[in-house]
Amino acid sequence: MHGDPVLGDPTDADRESAAAVLQAAEHAWDVRAAALSGAGTDGGGRTAAVLRGGPAGPGEPDPAKGPAFPRDLPSPGTAQWEQTLADLVDGRIGTVLFVEFTSDRVNVIKAVVDRSGIPRQTDAGSTDWDSVVPLLDPRGEIRRFQLAGGIGTLPVVGRREFDNALTRWLRDHIPPACAHTVVLVVRRAGRLLLDRAAALLRTTYALRAELRPASAGPVAPGGAAGHLGPAHGTDTEAVVREALRTAPLLADHTLLLARVDQGTGTVHPHTHVLFPAGSRLRHGETATAEITVYGGPSGRTPVILPVLADTAPDGDGTVVLSARQTALTAFAPVRLSFVLRGPGEVALLRPAEGTPDVRATDGGAEEPPEVCSLVERLPRRIIRPPALDVFFTVEMSGAEPAEPAERLAFVRDVIAALTRRHGSGDGLRVGVVGHYDHVVRETDYSPRSLLLLTVPAGPARDAQASLARWRPARHEQDTVSSLEDALEKVASATARPGGPRTRPVERVLLIVGRRPPGTPEQHGVLPACPLGADWRTGLRAIQDRGVRVRTRLERSRPCSGREVDAVERYTADAWNTLSADGSFRQGIDTAADVAEALAPEWRWDGPPCRLALATPLL
Repeated sequence: MHGDPVLGDPTDADRESAAAVLQAAEHAWDVRAAALSGAGTDGGGRTAAVLRGGPAGPGEPDPAKGPAFPRDLPSPGTAQWEQTLADLVDGRIGTVLFVEFTSDRVNVIKAVVDRSGIPRQTDAGSTDWDSVVPLLDPRGEIRRFQLAGGIGTLPVVGRREFDNALTRWLRDHIPPACAHTVVLVVRRAGRLLLDRAAALLRTTYALRAELRPASAGPVAPGGAAGHLGPAHGTDTEAVVREALRTAPLLADHTLLLARVDQGTGTVHPHTHVLFPAGSRLRHGETATAEITVYGGPSGRTPVILPVLADTAPDGDGTVVLSARQTALTAFAPVRLSFVLRGPGEVALLRPAEGTPDVRATDGGAEEPPEVCSLVERLPRRIIRPPALDVFFTVEMSGAEPAEPAERLAFVRDVIAALTRRHGSGDGLRVGVVGHYDHVVRETDYSPRSLLLLTVPAGPARDAQASLARWRPARHEQDTVSSLEDALEKVASATARPGGPRTRPVERVLLIVGRRPPGTPEQHGVLPACPLGADWRTGLRAIQDRGVRVRTRLERSRPCSGREVDAVERYTADAWNTLSADGSFRQGIDTAADVAEALAPEWRWDGPPCRLALATPLL
């Protein structure tokens, strides 16, 4: 403004030029403050109406791409925050107060640790700026513009008045006991009054630490503890939560299971450590733990998977962190994965494959169950069922090879499901008989085989090996099969004791086929058994020995030719007699359904066990 020292006083042109430069600077200052506040600078919104020099023109550079305002933000690194968090978890300090100055409010979050050493946070009096500094404009958009440093055509906010109002508010909301445990959260810089508020907090209180975006300071080796995530799009509560997640675990995080004593069947509570005390996550990191658990004797009752924080050997300090509920396949092992997101935050990441997730209670409205109540409701013991001898007759002839092949696959699946329920010891023995069409024998040395045998009952693996060697054949007629010969073999096998057993034995026969057995004598078009065997006699002999006889009914084929009614009537009567103890339906009852119906029932002495098993029942 002094002009050229040789030519003397400034001219009118000098003054006009200087005024234009000043006005341009004022305009740029306000436009940038509007951009920082998130308000429109191109004529839209209330802020554009108060900008000095009017809204930004189409040819003006984007203020967001210009040079940043100087930031008075020293970089504290990560050591202060890590030490503060350790002091909080170890009980050397009782409370940490997080303060963040945002464009809408002053957020104050209080963090304490519970008896399990898990940090918990609550709002400690967060307040909107219009209550903190009433001299700011009451309109939210304009107030954010002022906090970003904008002046515009508004009454100027006195810096001293701003400092005094904010100081009074801080003294009212930060208790003296927390004066030395304040942590400043800084995610944005360049907003003039917000930066001034942060500087005022630093001079008023001896801050324990500062949390800021990772780009604002150095990153600790191997992680970013002490630094926040992205600077935008996260509220203070979420920022504090992420920071507290890096605290070390003070207590083991364990999964509560049930364990069954193999000798006595007694049921005991059992805990498995998922994440040991002392574990610690870096910022943004998670940890996973896998464990194999086992289903009980019934897949119909969902199990609860309580995750606990154990702080005392007597269980007085036990806290339920989550209680996911899921269905497990009966007797089957299941691999579960749990994820740790921070102290006290454990969730079931992957439940049993192929089983529905019935209900999840962690994080929901329902209160997790009490540990003592769960333990008290455990059954006293598991009552093992009798051993099982199961026989199968399988029709190996069909109109197409796929027909008997399906029966073979079904029987193999039933045996596999029974093995999962009873194990591979003497609890389960299997006998199988395969049969084809009738063959007219002229001598006792007929080369054609009528039956495929693995009787009496023996280890399930032997039966499976025999089934693997069997070969289907195309049938020669569609009325009857040689089932009566197969029944005769089963009757002979059940007449002899099956060797010494350590417990009682139940026996069952499952008939798998489509055609009924042949009659002892020729009746019309129904072929007679060449040996004259009466299947009803064999059936009675089997049933008189306490063997349950059940069938798997296949879809009937339409008959044609002479005496159709007689064939259909005989077929229906024969299957009704054979199915006196029950039947299953092809395509509806699965192999697992059939195995569950055939097998003797395991029973709990007391209420059903609601916990997954740590060890298999078999």
